[in-house]
Amino acid sequence: MVSKSRGKRNKTSSSIKHNEWISHSNPFNTPWYSWNFNKSTLSSIENQNYKKNKTQETIEGFPQDLRDYLLTSTLHGLRYIGDKKLTWLERFFWLAAFLCSIVCAGFFILNVYAKWRKSPMIVSINPEDMPLNKLPFPALTICNVNQAKKSVAERYMASGNSLEKKLLESLCSTQTDADLFEDTIAESADWDHTRSFLINVTQPCEEMLAICIWSSEIMKCQDLFNAQLTDEGLCCTFNVVHREMMFRNPRDLNDMNITFPSPAVDWTPENGYPDDAPRDGFPWKPQGIGTDHGLTLILDANIAEYYCASTKSVGFKILLHNPTETPKIAKLGEIYGPGIEARVAVKPRISDAQPALKDIDVSKRFCLFSSERNLVFYRTYTFKNCQMECEARRMLEICKCVLYYMPKNKTTRICGKADAKCYSDIWKNVPKNNDQSCEDCLPSCTEISYLERLSTAPLNKNLIINYAQSLQMSRNMTSEYFTANMLVIHFYFEDKTFLRFTKGEIFGLTEFLSNTGGLLGLCMGFSMMSVVELLYFLTLRVMCVARRRQRVRPFVK
Repeated sequence: MVSKSRGKRNKTSSSIKHNEWISHSNPFNTPWYSWNFNKSTLSSIENQNYKKNKTQETIEGFPQDLRDYLLTSTLHGLRYIGDKKLTWLERFFWLAAFLCSIVCAGFFILNVYAKWRKSPMIVSINPEDMPLNKLPFPALTICNVNQAKKSVAERYMASGNSLEKKLLESLCSTQTDADLFEDTIAESADWDHTRSFLINVTQPCEEMLAICIWSSEIMKCQDLFNAQLTDEGLCCTFNVVHREMMFRNPRDLNDMNITFPSPAVDWTPENGYPDDAPRDGFPWKPQGIGTDHGLTLILDANIAEYYCASTKSVGFKILLHNPTETPKIAKLGEIYGPGIEARVAVKPRISDAQPALKDIDVSKRFCLFSSERNLVFYRTYTFKNCQMECEARRMLEICKCVLYYMPKNKTTRICGKADAKCYSDIWKNVPKNNDQSCEDCLPSCTEISYLERLSTAPLNKNLIINYAQSLQMSRNMTSEYFTANMLVIHFYFEDKTFLRFTKGEIFGLTEFLSNTGGLLGLCMGFSMMSVVELLYFLTLRVMCVARRRQRVRPFVK
């Protein structure tokens, strides 16, 4: 019995000890053999330990990754910085040299960038010349400097009314219109009266143009020239574009009746002639070089009819201009006297621009493409057309009218002599540099202007008769009258091709990258592969090393 009781006590004691082992070794109070005891708690602890170890391994592995990059990089000097065989002093020396190279390269790159931003445009000579058959013959505007025919002026002075006498005085006097028209007469001197007076008192085109020869063919001058009101008065114009192509609303114009016998062509300096333009399209092209392929004119000054002139001499004012522009001949026209034969060799000055220039800001390239600026009256943007509209707009704002030769429509009031004080004050207050008064007007990126080289010789009365007879001149005139009143002038081209000055980018994106890459390569051996290396060590290598260093988690039942 004693032995049995002792056996029970030992068994009970061992059971108690076994339960104590379970309770102490398993804090979760679950059997050791249980498969479902609080797995989430154990998994959370293991995840925290795993992340901690992974972060520690990443931090500990970063120096080795950095050293691998320094030793294998193609950038000059980096491998010496990461070489453990070198002393700290040597490695610091190479680090300082590398940083100095970066600073030096950055300094030069900033200089290149500043130059690119400050002056991104360059004007160069285009290796491809402009052929003659792609250029229009220049537009010509011719005015007799005689402001009034003597016979008409004397008739007005003898039997004209006070208004006509005042208008005649305004043409011939050095006083301003504001000083002449201070009385009540100015109210009746509106544009309709002034326009009729100018047409009656000025020498008409059919009297001034005696002979017109175009490309060795004698033609009717009225088929080549149109009368036009300019700042010099009534003048004759040749080879301007059709008004349908010049103005946006040509039917609204209140101007002279103009005819164009040839088919009109929509020519612009920027786009040139259309591909389907007819050979005889207007404006006309030069047919070749030399006087026999140009324009020859015989002009009659009719000195006996001089009453007063806009100059101190007799003769004509002639201006060569772009066919798409309105001439301002009073201050810009060349003076040609009668009694001479003149040869005017036309030399076009052509400037164009590369299409890539549109990507540069206007404030940097200082020119405008036609598509970037629309004028109110003119269809084609040019610097002179913009200035003409600017002057008209300023006068309309101040005086509520515009001068007769300015762009206008049917609803725009044309200044009469009653407005003389207003527009006279405007011209007095215009800055000496008129460009400052129209700051919005910039040169066109593509422009064509015409220069001239003049040579002259006096006419000989013994030689001129045969010349006049060969031209079958209908006017009965003596050789004395011819040499005293006539101007024989030839306009022609000398060359078949012409230089073009092309505006382009001084640094495009390719050039800027080339300069930047060259400086970086010079200072530190940088290349595109250096960028690939850096991206590789920052992305692909980091992922691959992290994957390789990842430990397998222990199995948990």
